[in-house]
Amino acid sequence: MFLANIAAMAQESSDDGGSVILWWALGIALLIYFVFSLVKKSKATADKQPVGQKAAQGNSAMTAEAVVAQRFQPTKFREGYDQDEVDRFLDTVVGELRRLQEENELLQRHIINPLSQPVFTANPGMSADQVINQKFSPTKFREGYDQDEVDDFLQKIIAGLRQWAAENDQLRARISGNVIP
Repeated sequence: MFLANIAAMAQESSDDGGSVILWWALGIALLIYFVFSLVKKSKATADKQPVGQKAAQGNSAMTAEAVVAQRFQPTKFREGYDQDEVDRFLDTVVGELRRLQEENELLQRHIINPLSQPVFTANPGMSADQVINQKFSPTKFREGYDQDEVDDFLQKIIAGLRQWAAENDQLRARISGNVIP
């Protein structure tokens, strides 16, 4: 209705300067309407997602599934990382990410419904510092994983572990009443 009134005034205006201003006002009003409708639509989409998926998006999407799906370029005639060592280490990372994701989902459910089962914190299977300090045996005359790719992916894992742990700490503090939501 508002936009229709502005358009009608712009057409009726005989003053050229006033007409231009009214057309600009109409354009700005349409732009604002479009932006608000996009924001509203994206919020509605986010509200429909399961709790765990919302948390994963907040954590730069580093999930156990992302680690499982990761593939590294094999090296042929240059030094790489021992594939078995890297795979075993990533299996441990997957276990820890699954634990953190599950804990996060339980904490969020507990915030929504305080009468739900209490959330017990398990001992972490891996910390970001352990990932930082991880060393792999180099391969020389056999196939290995590209070192730069593995190192880059480990940096993403470090960031993901820290983000999951920080978010879970914030949720625990919120549940205990130490933080205002």
